[in-house]
Amino acid sequence: MPDPTSMNSAVHVYKRLVPQPVRSAAATTVPAGVRRKVKGQLARTLRRREARLHRRALRQVRRARLGGSERRATAPDGRIGHVHTGLTADLARRFDHDLVTQALDVAEIPWFAVPALDDRRICLAVDQRDKGAVRRVLRALLEEHTGYVVSVSPAKSDTQDVPGSHVKAWKHYAKARVIRLTWLRTDPTENLWVGEEQGIEIEFWTVNTSLPTERLIGPRPNRVQRAVPSDTPGVEIGLDRLSGYCDIDGDLEPTVTLETFDVVRLEEIGFPVDAVLLWQHPTPWGEELLRAALRSVHQYAPWVDVVHVVAEAEPPAWLRAGERLTVLRARPGSEWQLHQLPDLAEHFLLLRPGALLGRPVRPFDHFTPSGQTRPRRGPWNAQESFAPWSRTAYSATGRITAHGYAHGPQPHRVETFARLAEGTHTPLDLPDTQYAPTVPGTHPLDGLAHHVAHVGALADPSGEASVALHAALPGIGSRLERLLVRRDTQQIHLFGLGTDEARARGGTEAAVRFLHRYFPVPSVFEQDGAQTPAAGEAVGRP
Repeated sequence: MPDPTSMNSAVHVYKRLVPQPVRSAAATTVPAGVRRKVKGQLARTLRRREARLHRRALRQVRRARLGGSERRATAPDGRIGHVHTGLTADLARRFDHDLVTQALDVAEIPWFAVPALDDRRICLAVDQRDKGAVRRVLRALLEEHTGYVVSVSPAKSDTQDVPGSHVKAWKHYAKARVIRLTWLRTDPTENLWVGEEQGIEIEFWTVNTSLPTERLIGPRPNRVQRAVPSDTPGVEIGLDRLSGYCDIDGDLEPTVTLETFDVVRLEEIGFPVDAVLLWQHPTPWGEELLRAALRSVHQYAPWVDVVHVVAEAEPPAWLRAGERLTVLRARPGSEWQLHQLPDLAEHFLLLRPGALLGRPVRPFDHFTPSGQTRPRRGPWNAQESFAPWSRTAYSATGRITAHGYAHGPQPHRVETFARLAEGTHTPLDLPDTQYAPTVPGTHPLDGLAHHVAHVGALADPSGEASVALHAALPGIGSRLERLLVRRDTQQIHLFGLGTDEARARGGTEAAVRFLHRYFPVPSVFEQDGAQTPAAGEAVGRP
């Protein structure tokens, strides 16, 4: 839509109202000054009309009291963000969805959700004929709750730094078939920023009447189909059916889509997935590793059903056992017997001390829809090929191993652990990696379990990158700072926090400071009022 305050907009209206023969005659008989005066008057009229409609839309948005945050903050790139206590990536996605859908409802603009190809974002469809009304209500919304707008198709990102309340932020709107609205959100510490890779995309669908049945045609492909009958009934659907990154809690507000789109995604996981966290180190830094692991699951894997903490030491007092968290005391070495864990789902993620999720993940990143695990491959060298787990894996299956497995959260199945328990091999010794002098190779249990699962068609190894760092590594602070700034690593594993060298060099304190900044938002698994120790407080003592 052209800028309604510009002469260019007046020219378009002039061409629409005055037929071509009349315009040609006027060009030769009417003085140029008179023509400019008429067009100028038309531009002023359009400017007044658009200003009136904008004020009306702004009043509607303000009366509806859409959105809201505790305060505004300036993002590291200079843009404006909104502060929310207890912020998560999934919560930010729902904030955005509710803002846009409620604004469209206020303006009485019909819409429906579309299963877009990129399920990091929620996509909404509106009629192309409502494009002018959509622009007015969304500009009013962005004035009330500061956000940003860009054209996705065709791709134009030069307005991403211009607040959406400004007219120039909409300069590509006339030709846009898809736009994206983005709100930057942060927690009160302003260490966690979300929104840049999310946002709400709006597609402008057109009506096709060339066939007996009127159809709606989308501007780009999606995961189901691009053309649907215009009389298709609407149905309610959970956001988790549209995005694999969303919480699967059915009590949350659903969205609305067409019945045609309510189909299972190719990568959709239909079975529950639990998480198992090992607690082994009753030390200040050990508690911080456990706290960070819980927060990483809460922040980046909201679809996890139940978290099971297997405690080989007295569990911290701040743990909140409940419907979604169980705490079970166990003897050292119980890691081999996880299949005996009460009420554990068949599929689960295993997080050992130091293993963390670094960014939002989907169940599909760790499991296939048919139930296979997707363990992360790791480096392979001579040391790995002669490791005890490699020999045991060969003895158990009759097939040699071909690669190692990476550190960090790893997917497993109860069936695999049950097969290992039925085997005749002696369980391997499991090292305490927080006291290892260097970053170790493949964890013996992971190597054996994944190899047995792969041979038994229960696993399909993948190659997602992971980062493993030892706290005694020289320059560990700058490496952790890089991870904090980029936040682009899906899996992180910290080792050696209990070693004398790490404590002497300050690596343990640096790792704890990093955890506080990377995971500033408390999880639902922590007791109310539990205080996070100040960075470096007593972390050097074993």
